[in-house]
Order: sequence, then structure tokens, then C-alpha cells
Amino acid sequence: MPNYPTHARWGRVGAAMMGLAIGGAVYTLVGAVVLAAVGAFGAAVTTFVGSIYPDVDHHTSVPRRKVVHGFRVLAVLAVGGLAAANWETLLAVGGTAADAVGASLPPALVAAALVGVGAIVVAGLVDPLVGLVTVQHRGWTHSVPINFGLVAALVAGAWVGTGSLDTPARFVAVAVTGSFYLGTLIHLGLDGEIP
Repeated sequence: MPNYPTHARWGRVGAAMMGLAIGGAVYTLVGAVVLAAVGAFGAAVTTFVGSIYPDVDHHTSVPRRKVVHGFRVLAVLAVGGLAAANWETLLAVGGTAADAVGASLPPALVAAALVGVGAIVVAGLVDPLVGLVTVQHRGWTHSVPINFGLVAALVAGAWVGTGSLDTPARFVAVAVTGSFYLGTLIHLGLDGEIP
């Protein structure tokens, strides 16, 4: 079976092809340079990510480590964003907690400590949760029909989520999202999963 460098190399080839195809098509059909550039970049990135993604189910693989790291960063950012959005409530909780233990600590310090502990706990849960979803290597992430269904759901979500944009931008969002599937096909083809 091919290793990470092989998947990444062919993923880069597919990414370049999809980036050129989407960017060229958008520029040719619509004439919008910025939209074409965004579409080209987005399609290239999602194609490459799709080409390495199926190996997230291998618990020591490079893609798995990158996914866990990326989700940890997103989890910490999510905790920070929730904390910022609810800072006044956290200050009240921090003041109550300090009073309950008889400490004369500033509520902001207690709130910040709670946010820090929450971020550490959430970041620590990422790898076990990814492990629950990807129990065995060459499981569902290596299935052509399951990946098709996953990407179809993502494409539908992209279409619905971009409802307020003009039609060319919506099509670019769908094409960028759908490019992920080409990346998965590159990976699965290299692994011999496509008959």
C-alpha cells in the first residue's frame, strides 16, 4: 500500500489539476478574477485534503496526527470564542466560585482559569473522540460509497449555507466542496479500493 508521501504527491497533482480546472472554468464562464482565484485555491486545498483524509483511521498516520492537531486548535478556539461571547456570565461564575471557597481572587482570574482548564480538557478529548469515530484502519473512510454520501451531504450543506450569495459564488462553493471527493478517489485508487 502507498505511504503518506505517495498519497501527498498524487494529492498535489490532483490539487493542481482541480485548481486550474475550477479557476479556469469560473474565469471563462463568469469573468470574475477574484472568484476564480478563490475557487482555484479552495478546490486545490480540498482536493489535497481529500487525498490524505482516508488515513485518519490509522492511529499513527501523519494525516491522523494533523487532523488531531487541527481539531485541537479548533476546539481551543471554540472554547475561547464561547468564553468571549459569555464573558460577563463567566465573571459572575468566577466571583461566585471565589466567594464559595473563601478566596479573595479577582473574578476575571477565576474565569480565565476556568476557560484554560476547559480548553485543556476539550483539547484532550479530541484524540479519543476521533478514535471512537475511526475504530479500524481501512474502515468507513476507505469506502467509495460512504465517501460519496459524506461529500454529497457536504455539497448540499454548502448549497444551502450559501443561499444568500449570488449564483456563481454558490456554484464555486459547491465545486470547492465537491473537489474533496476527487481527492478521496485519488487516495482510494492508490490503495486499490476502486475496482
